[in-house]
Amino acid sequence: MTAKRYMFILSVACGILSALSGCFGTSPSARFYTLIPPGENSRSAATGLDRAVSVGPVTIPEYLDRQQIVTRSAGNEIYLAEFDRWGASLDGEITRVLVAGLSERLNSRHFAVYPRGATTLGDSSVAYRIPVSVIRFDGTQGGKVVLDATWGVFVKGPTREEPLFATESTITEDVKGQGYDALVAAMGKAVQKLGNEMADSIMKVDASKSQGR
Repeated sequence: MTAKRYMFILSVACGILSALSGCFGTSPSARFYTLIPPGENSRSAATGLDRAVSVGPVTIPEYLDRQQIVTRSAGNEIYLAEFDRWGASLDGEITRVLVAGLSERLNSRHFAVYPRGATTLGDSSVAYRIPVSVIRFDGTQGGKVVLDATWGVFVKGPTREEPLFATESTITEDVKGQGYDALVAAMGKAVQKLGNEMADSIMKVDASKSQGR
């Protein structure tokens, strides 16, 4: 076998081995994230909670209804993070953080807070319901998170729910870092701020109803 032919066969063999190595090589591992709710109020299970707030349904737009975390460019282009994903459904994550935040702020007013459909203190105790429709919830790494949502408050009447009001909230939160950890942390803070707005509204509505009795 000539030296030239030997080198040709050797180069082909190396190419095949390189391709096989690429085919069977390990791919990056996916990372999973969750929104962090505010600190749990130690009194959330205390006695004396005689009314309840039901949160939901929480709906999200189709572009967010996926496991991949969505980010946005400076314009209208969105990106799907193939290896950075939500550990649970995003609408469920938002509901969980809203429930935790409302529980923390309303507990002293004798309210318990539950996701819609959960077992409550009893049907007669459900005083208010807050449905939420998320319009936008994304951000840029190292930039800002934007949460835009419409929501309202329904009160339980003698025979059916009655709407009290509907509003829209637009919340922005700075992303303090470049990675997805920082992005998700900012998203959690944005949801907490939305929950604070809801809690303040419930307290005002309930105080007004109490004065009118």
